[in-house]
Amino acid sequence: MKAPKEPSELTTNRFSFALPLALSLALMTGGKVSAEEAEAIPLSRDEAVRMKLVFQPARSADLRDGNSIPATVINSPEHSAQAIALYSGTLTRWHRVPGDAVSAGQPIVTLSSPGLMAVEESWLKAHHDLEQARYEFDRDNELFKEGIIARQRLQQTRRRLQQVEFTLASHRQQLTRAGFTDTDLAQLPSGKRQPGEYPIKSPAAGKLSERLFNAGQAVPANTPVATLQADSELWLEAAVPAVLAASLEVGDRLQLTDTDRTAILKYKNAAVNPTTQMVDIMAALEQPQTSLPGQTLMLTLPPLARGVLVPAAAVTHSGNATTIYVRSENGVEARAVALLPMGNHYLATGGIFPGEELVVEGTALLKGIQLGLGGGE
Repeated sequence: MKAPKEPSELTTNRFSFALPLALSLALMTGGKVSAEEAEAIPLSRDEAVRMKLVFQPARSADLRDGNSIPATVINSPEHSAQAIALYSGTLTRWHRVPGDAVSAGQPIVTLSSPGLMAVEESWLKAHHDLEQARYEFDRDNELFKEGIIARQRLQQTRRRLQQVEFTLASHRQQLTRAGFTDTDLAQLPSGKRQPGEYPIKSPAAGKLSERLFNAGQAVPANTPVATLQADSELWLEAAVPAVLAASLEVGDRLQLTDTDRTAILKYKNAAVNPTTQMVDIMAALEQPQTSLPGQTLMLTLPPLARGVLVPAAAVTHSGNATTIYVRSENGVEARAVALLPMGNHYLATGGIFPGEELVVEGTALLKGIQLGLGGGE
């Protein structure tokens, strides 16, 4: 067995291949390359292997990918929990009376909401669009295998499928926040559910202590409808940078870093601390906890916007510009994209689609090829 190459030897081998390639490409173009042409780096599969390029599919950002902050476990400041209506609507009926014992996730009241109905309609449309997009992709994939259509046509169909999947996932997340289960979502296409009607569920096990609205009353969005005396409830308190807190809303579900546990945002200070530029928040832990008051946990905030997760290793910097390298039909394509910092990664709100393959090892080598073509920065 050959001994592993030293890092310096590997770097030398990579650039000994890259420089002749860059030089030959420059000679083919007369040493002048337009900005549009410079974005494409022609490479065969064998050349990519020789350069030891490593690719990773891009994926949509989700709750696990936001910025992490330290949070302190505390006892519930109210020793109670609140059931919150995320969408405005009319309270149609109560399922429990004050004093009733309820378990976490048990429906206690039902609302009828035109706002939620619009989300349901959007989800149904995206669900139908996904079926059509999958059919078109399967059809074009077979046509491509038979040599009837070009690869470009297949890529367009694949991107359309990815876009529809992204849209459906976004609407699904909104419905999940409103308390929809997989069973509830499965009933939407069949028409078995009353449009716009959704149950508000108990956020914790305990007793229903107060009903804040009566049947028939209008309930504003993000408003508590009931108070529960929790059996045993722990909260988290944390200070969040103002720029990250701007997109947080009461009722948001936050993820505990590197776990499946979650917390519901219960309180957000409307004022920013002028000295620290931080905003105080408090969130109620949802699942049964083994943590103790005073313990520090890491809390992951939701992404600042919808978009695609870009690993830090896939990004090259040149001044204020950020570039990623994406596998293309003829090699690799350099794309200048605007990125938002997000935890240990970045978030792209445009310029890249989920499923496209990013170079995560070998970006420096590709940048060297570009510099060889362009003559430097």
